[in-house]
Amino acid sequence: LISIGRALSQERDIQSLLAIILRRACEVTNADAGSVYIVEGHNEEVAQRILRFAVSQNDSREIPSTGFTMNVSSSSIVGSCVLTGDVLNVRDLYGLDEPGTGNNPWGFVHDRSFDDKYRYQTRSVLAVPMISARAEVIGVIQLINKRGKGWLQLDLPQDFDDGVNPFDDVSVAYVSALASQAGIALENVLLYEEVKTLFDGFVKAAVTAIESRDPTTSGHSERVAELTVGLAKAVNRADSGMYRETRFSRDDLTQIQYAALLHDFGKVGVREHILVKAKKLYEHERELILQRFQLIKRGFKVEGLERKVQYLMESSREQAQEHLASIDRNLVDKVAELDDIIKFILTSNEPTVLEQGGFERIATIAGMSFTDDHGTVIGPFLNAGEATSLQIRRGSLTEEERLEINSHVVHSYNFLCQIPWSRTLRDVPDIAGGHHEKLDGTGYPRGLKGDAIPIPARMMAIADIYDALTAKDRPYKKAIPVEKALDILSGDVKRGQLDANLFDVFVSQRVWGLTQRDGDSG
Repeated sequence: LISIGRALSQERDIQSLLAIILRRACEVTNADAGSVYIVEGHNEEVAQRILRFAVSQNDSREIPSTGFTMNVSSSSIVGSCVLTGDVLNVRDLYGLDEPGTGNNPWGFVHDRSFDDKYRYQTRSVLAVPMISARAEVIGVIQLINKRGKGWLQLDLPQDFDDGVNPFDDVSVAYVSALASQAGIALENVLLYEEVKTLFDGFVKAAVTAIESRDPTTSGHSERVAELTVGLAKAVNRADSGMYRETRFSRDDLTQIQYAALLHDFGKVGVREHILVKAKKLYEHERELILQRFQLIKRGFKVEGLERKVQYLMESSREQAQEHLASIDRNLVDKVAELDDIIKFILTSNEPTVLEQGGFERIATIAGMSFTDDHGTVIGPFLNAGEATSLQIRRGSLTEEERLEINSHVVHSYNFLCQIPWSRTLRDVPDIAGGHHEKLDGTGYPRGLKGDAIPIPARMMAIADIYDALTAKDRPYKKAIPVEKALDILSGDVKRGQLDANLFDVFVSQRVWGLTQRDGDSG
């Protein structure tokens, strides 16, 4: 019982725990079969709760384990055990008297449909409640057919007469002691599951909050989590390479999943207009430039009309005609030049690589100015801020904006450090805070190198970049095909920025395919 108690206290997976409870109960009593039921629901009336058939075993028959639920009712042995909290020991279900008489004070009526289907006979039955620290029945261990000494299986009908004994007082004592330990262990696991469910809900809400501020990256956190956990599982399967001896436990995988889901939470600390900036100019800046050029174009036209009036007043008819045609040609050239400038500005506004000579042409345009009717300079074609934005070599962010975006990692780390993580989850902040670090020290925010970067953070770096490249929901770029994305990652590996061994696993085990959906190319 001591070893059993130790095994029960160490198990946190509910199905595994219940399987241990049932197996041990059958072992100590030599029961041929058995099952464990869990009480579900929190209704004050116990009879309004539900019994879930959780696990079962049968040494004499191959029976598919199909879960089902039933009402808590005194008409069943398990239901009566829940309602009374008592141990129920039925010596021979086939020999029960009429309900409420003789050896059947419980009023049970045996439904033999299961026995008939599997050529089995449910004779002796022992039902023992598992009781929580709050004195509530939270489950029932039901054992069937205590085998006599020397009996290993019950096959023929006669075997059930000769080889099945009632559960004796020693069996009842053993199982009752086991059930008392199992009840506490089960309650702990159920509480653990409740806390985990609660925290999972918090994480999901946090991810929703992130995506509500930056809808363009919807699904990114979940995909990165799926890819990173998938890579960790692939490492667990590796039997060669640098990480062949690296193994991630179930707790490790949970820690990695939480870190990946929350790795971008710090974006809540980045100003929203920067977070969702799709082009080099903000929309209001673009509209202001277009309006300015309309004003400049109108000024040219007004200037042309004024010159025409002046020539008409000062020149002869023949001279005026020649000058008017010259003014029209000059106006057409100026308007065409403006249209070309506007077209170039709009093209440069896209978050693509700035074309050759584009940087200098933006500077030239910014150096041009326009005047009012009296020749007084009103302002430049492009102000300094507009020119700086349009001169961005790649992407849509200025250096200041990029630094603010990059600060989301620090915000994430600081936020995650405020959470009182359990012992098994204490590395979540470091993992999430290291997903933009590079092995050569060129990453951010801390410029960590090599082994200073946790292995899970290195895995997340690969997953994060891959998803950013292949995502279809970014308004500022098209999704890159899988093959090209892997080539780009390979380039980062060759430059010493990403872990080459982890990338090999990512590719060879086709981890990247975990987020491929129907219709995706690559």
